[in-house]
Amino acid sequence: MIHRLLPILLLASLTRAEEPIHREVVVYAGTPAGVMAAIAAARQGHEVALVELNAHVGGMVSGGLVATDMGDRATVGGLADDFFKRIVKYYSDKYGADSKEVKAARNGATFEPHVAELVFEQMIKEQPKITVWKKHRYKGTLLDADRGKSGNRVTGLVVDDLSAGTTRTFTGDVFIDASYEGDLMAGAKVPYRVGREARSEYGEQLAGVSMGPTEQRGMADHRTQAYNYRVSVTSNTENRVLFPKPGSYDPTPFVETYGKRAKEGKATSFGSFFTTLDKAHPGAKYDVNWFDWAGNSEGYADGDWATRDRIAERIRDRALSLLYYTQNDPDLPEAFRNESCKWGLPKDEFADSGHFPFQLYVREGRRMVGAYLLRESDLTQDRWKADGIATGSYGIDCHVVQHLREGGRLVPEHTRHVAVNNYDIPYRSLVPPDVENLLVPVCVSATHVAYCSLRMEPVYMMLGQAAGNAAHLAIANKKPVQKVDTQKLRESLLKEGAVLDAGYQPQVKLTWTPAHPKPGDKVIFKAIPTSHNKDALKQIQWNFSGDGKVSAEGERVVHVFEMEKKHAVSLLVTDAAGRRRLLTAEVPVGIAEALDVTMDDFDAELFGRWNGTFPDYIAGLPLRYSDVFHGPGIHRDMVVRGKLAPARAQFRPTLLREGRYQVCLGFRPSKAQATNTPLLIKHAVGNDKLTIDQRKETTAFNWVPVGEFEFKAGRDGFVEVSNGQVDGRVAIDGMRWIWLGK
Repeated sequence: MIHRLLPILLLASLTRAEEPIHREVVVYAGTPAGVMAAIAAARQGHEVALVELNAHVGGMVSGGLVATDMGDRATVGGLADDFFKRIVKYYSDKYGADSKEVKAARNGATFEPHVAELVFEQMIKEQPKITVWKKHRYKGTLLDADRGKSGNRVTGLVVDDLSAGTTRTFTGDVFIDASYEGDLMAGAKVPYRVGREARSEYGEQLAGVSMGPTEQRGMADHRTQAYNYRVSVTSNTENRVLFPKPGSYDPTPFVETYGKRAKEGKATSFGSFFTTLDKAHPGAKYDVNWFDWAGNSEGYADGDWATRDRIAERIRDRALSLLYYTQNDPDLPEAFRNESCKWGLPKDEFADSGHFPFQLYVREGRRMVGAYLLRESDLTQDRWKADGIATGSYGIDCHVVQHLREGGRLVPEHTRHVAVNNYDIPYRSLVPPDVENLLVPVCVSATHVAYCSLRMEPVYMMLGQAAGNAAHLAIANKKPVQKVDTQKLRESLLKEGAVLDAGYQPQVKLTWTPAHPKPGDKVIFKAIPTSHNKDALKQIQWNFSGDGKVSAEGERVVHVFEMEKKHAVSLLVTDAAGRRRLLTAEVPVGIAEALDVTMDDFDAELFGRWNGTFPDYIAGLPLRYSDVFHGPGIHRDMVVRGKLAPARAQFRPTLLREGRYQVCLGFRPSKAQATNTPLLIKHAVGNDKLTIDQRKETTAFNWVPVGEFEFKAGRDGFVEVSNGQVDGRVAIDGMRWIWLGK
């Protein structure tokens, strides 16, 4: 559901508060995005108020996120790149360039929380035009209408000063909501969403509920992925505090899981539970990212502060309960407890919050519905944006959303994990539809699926920098943020070291006439290059049958469709630099029924052990599906090794008509894959068995025709791929049934 938060009328309380504080740019929340936004605006000469909720700046990065997920490090530029380089410099200056600490810092991605905060504070201090107010929590948003003015602008941010117990108001020319919660945005009555969109809403294959009964898969819901605390722990006994007993200690949830493993000897140490402890980290501190509690973040996004505090305390107590349990429960083996007591909270971190992180990990709360909604196709197909101001590269990563009963047991349900290529994030995703002086670099305009990829802190930093520069252009040119010259914005970011256009692909438009042909009509297809192309197009290939074979080549081709149905047409272009772009369209012919069926690997029923977790089924490098084929079945290879057996995947389609179908298997070939992958096809007149060579080059569009078979309407038939007696890996990415007639 899209929400519009009613304004909080605070004018009466303002008469009892201090005089408003005016700054040209007001940044709410000292998250990494907020810090970079403030620095960017200040470097352009503007007076900036950085209003932080906590007693510390840095959000998750200084609040326990010891190991930062980056994706493609080469896409991290500008102030974000500067931050991570400063991390490396800190350890190099303190311990030496060849020290183990520098190596453990992993190019700046791994660090101690207090070091991250120190670097943020240094970067802020270098900008004298920034004033920081800490422990100031959102209370309300003032708008033009609240003061009887015409217009659609934010006029004030009202916050509670938690230290002084008073209310303070900040006025400004441009406001930037860099909070994880998006309160300033919501208070400005900007539309937003909480939860997952339906698969059908934007054609996102990964959207909606992903498990459970077939009827509910793909449905929208109100749920968000689980929040947690990224708890820093240390094995340095001289710098550790034993895990404290929380106020609401409850060991019950752990007895049949962690406790059972320890008592059976399957877990012999604290590290047996927390697999993130297996690599060296600076300061012997580790990020224990294993406190997800599905369903217990619900209500936080739209909750008041009392509700949020209760949720945060509940999640905190659960995390501490597990840690305390490992050291103190008398039912655990004594040797296990003794080993566990070598660990604890770091004494030199979070001194004012009991050595426990101050920041709840709000992985996903509100998401603005802005000038442009970033969606799955922007991460997979249309990855280049003319107004791109940052690059995303991390895979679609969603932690558990809920538990569902399947096969007699509870299983974690969440949006599936998928690798992606680099993609551009457009400026329009930071911009509300009509509020003229507000930018939103954290609760950006994106679907749940897209947000699961871009929600990484380095990306927030880059979006924050873009917001700060955009605020400058809006003020300097006296224009609404919607009218900012994006090319000037991009130029300013490039001068500051930003990495743009990392998601570039050849730019073409696919057109055809007539728009709705009849069987036998000559249809003219064109691949029209746009003015944005960096290199000339070298190869243009068309597929009109859906089987992946090249049907024609060239910018202008003519094709005749004989059958009345919706035909999937694919266009694959390659430029002189070797970059590829795939476009698809459904061409309605005659009555235009949707008779062809494409199933994604996610929709297959899996049996046995497939290689990967959560389920990350990958063949070496993940399938870069924007370079392969489109439709359901675009996401990535699921792989099973020949030595892991038995395993099989069954694709059972719902066919609208009986008749002949061309069956096609989708996968990308690899030298590590089998030459004798077994397929079992159950069709209307029996079963057929055959094998496919998955090392040999496939069609240009990575579909391989298997054969023509008769099928009944409904769900009676299926195709099963297995790994029995194979000589390599077995890979699947999708299965397609192309209706050929009766």
